[in-house]
Amino acid sequence: MKATLSFSVICILLLTTGCDVLFESAIFDAIDNTNRAMKQQRAKKLPAVKIEVAPVIDGKLNDMAWQNAPQGTDFTDRRARGAPAEDQSTIMMVYTDEAIYVACYLFDSQPDSIVALQPEDQIRPFGEDWVSFTIDPFHTHQFGDRVFFMVNPIGSKFVSHPPPFADPAEMWKAAASIVADGWIVEMEIPWEMLNYPETAEPIDIGINFDRGHARTGANTWWSKVDFVEDDRADGHWIGVLPPPKMPILREDQ
Repeated sequence: MKATLSFSVICILLLTTGCDVLFESAIFDAIDNTNRAMKQQRAKKLPAVKIEVAPVIDGKLNDMAWQNAPQGTDFTDRRARGAPAEDQSTIMMVYTDEAIYVACYLFDSQPDSIVALQPEDQIRPFGEDWVSFTIDPFHTHQFGDRVFFMVNPIGSKFVSHPPPFADPAEMWKAAASIVADGWIVEMEIPWEMLNYPETAEPIDIGINFDRGHARTGANTWWSKVDFVEDDRADGHWIGVLPPPKMPILREDQ
């Protein structure tokens, strides 16, 4: 009896191997989708606010645009397994039909030890303090669809993955200032520098902020991420209405 049962089980397994492979593939896909959904539920959110008067990009936060801007806080240290950052940061965002405006207040318990080395634009900062703003306009959570805007404490700026028609150093603005309890950064990023969806309704856009801290070696993030570049839990900029796209004119037009 036992031999008959064993033979029957073997036959069933042999006959259904192909189905088992498909079934297992479906299970793994479902697990991946569930994990991805759970990551996105943990991702932080920042509501979009459209303003009428743009802030002056001068490394100060005394413009009316920042007075009621939504704030993101509670940065975590990726190298410390997501523990709260020792030196915290606060981020803000607003926008107009012309540009996206970003502000960062980067607190430092030893501001005299802030490191700013690179005076030139479009050279990625290493071995110094910096802050990075990442935007994923199509919200794909894929590395190749993100644009990275980095600034150091003296306002030198670097952009990664810029559109091919843009002059990275000329199209956007940044300013920074070192203050008594840290340093401040402001950015102005024109919409025309980004590829984004054509839409008549508000959408959600992927965003994140991370900071390199030269004195401590910490790498702190606004929306906690793992050591992966794709499908990571970037934050969400909620309810953004991008402006209509302007046609790109060729040189022969």
